[in-house]
Amino acid sequence: MKKLTLVFVVYTFILGILVGVIAALFLAVVHFATTFLWTYLPNQFNLSWYYPLLIGLIGSFFVGMVQLKLGDYPRSMHDNIAEAKKTGRIEYRKVLLPTILSAWIILTFGASVGPEAALVGIVGGATTWIIDHLKLSMAHKEELVSLSVGAIISSIFHAPFSGLAEEIDESSQAKKIPKNSKLVLSLIISFSALGSFLWLKSFLKMPASIFAIRLPDMGWSWWFILLFIPTIILGWLFSVYFQQLQVYIAKAASVIKNKMVAAIIGGLSIGLFGIISSFMLFSGEHQLIELTTTVQNYSIPFLLIIALLKPVLVAICLATGWNGGAIFPAIFTSTVMGYIATYWIDGSTGFLITVFVTACCTKIVGKPVLTASILLFIFPLQFFPFILLTAFIVNKNWWTSIRKVVRA
Repeated sequence: MKKLTLVFVVYTFILGILVGVIAALFLAVVHFATTFLWTYLPNQFNLSWYYPLLIGLIGSFFVGMVQLKLGDYPRSMHDNIAEAKKTGRIEYRKVLLPTILSAWIILTFGASVGPEAALVGIVGGATTWIIDHLKLSMAHKEELVSLSVGAIISSIFHAPFSGLAEEIDESSQAKKIPKNSKLVLSLIISFSALGSFLWLKSFLKMPASIFAIRLPDMGWSWWFILLFIPTIILGWLFSVYFQQLQVYIAKAASVIKNKMVAAIIGGLSIGLFGIISSFMLFSGEHQLIELTTTVQNYSIPFLLIIALLKPVLVAICLATGWNGGAIFPAIFTSTVMGYIATYWIDGSTGFLITVFVTACCTKIVGKPVLTASILLFIFPLQFFPFILLTAFIVNKNWWTSIRKVVRA
């Protein structure tokens, strides 16, 4: 970017506010619909144990209709970000409304996926429309779209440095350092977006998110350093389990050519898993607060069932048209599995749980700085150096490095 102008800085700040407002409004609509469907109606009419199955099947009809009539929406976060980087925009014509409708249905009817994929498409498309109507050069418009994507990520994950982290990750892969002006703008738009997002959520009295969790006994002991690498390995292995499930289930589901049939299978799965436990449903963003504050009330076998089966439902949803993100479910399930993996240790295990979650999520997200910036606001600040170290250890392609050393 060339020298910053005051007008462009003001545009960036205002766009950040709009990003936060749009994201908060969409999540508010989903929250109120979800509360009505999953809390108000069951309490009002004393509905039976099979209620999740009924809701899952009803939702599958709507998901199937959207898939048949409008297309495969919402697109993944990766696809939306890739479009923004390639074209300098996130298309909204004939895309924005189907994305909003499909995402609202999928999230409201209990799919075990996160909202991040939908929000990047919705907020990115809306801000592209706004930017198209500004009297700016094409280069400046593309720059604002790129900045707005970072602001969306910052808002979703309550992490004001996520937009900056995204730039650093991308720049390190391209072997170049982002210019100072872009780093400054990333911070401006991220903080303004997060500020408006949090204010509106508070004003609308929406529940606390995953980023309000506080694991019990978040202390650590020096001898945990001996368990540092083994814990990283365990977290990495769990991420392999999480990701490979998606590969195998997607391959199995590919034989189903009828989108309505696929959607029904997804809805049926949501209902059956929901009967087992409500922790199976949704992204896990809000349930993790409840689970981490009462984790000692649950047996290890029950927690193991949640940790192992929720990734299965995530994979089924993604393979059957119930599209969404996998980052929030990954944080939820890896936290539960991290607790299980450290249960045998006598003493505070918060440090090891943090390392386990970081290793798992870094492998799934694929971007160490972005992962660290997200987890910074979940776990205690004193663990952040280890979060960053773990993220870079997991992200490094050790096998390639070892082969280079051997060949040398």
